[in-house]
Amino acid sequence: MSSENQNNLINKEELIRKAKETIDYNNSLVEDDAAVAMLGISSIVNLKNEIEELKVFIKVLNRLA
Repeated sequence: MSSENQNNLINKEELIRKAKETIDYNNSLVEDDAAVAMLGISSIVNLKNEIEELKVFIKVLNRLA
């Protein structure tokens, strides 16, 4: 495996790790009643949409070489 491919794999793994961290953080906000009250419904809907988009992003990255 070339060093470029290794760098791509590292970058892919790093992107997946960061996406999962963001999902976890967003989920914690969505599940926190106080955060929901402060952020409002539209922000919570946006967070849920971002969570779903990140899940798709991770699936796509996992399918790449």
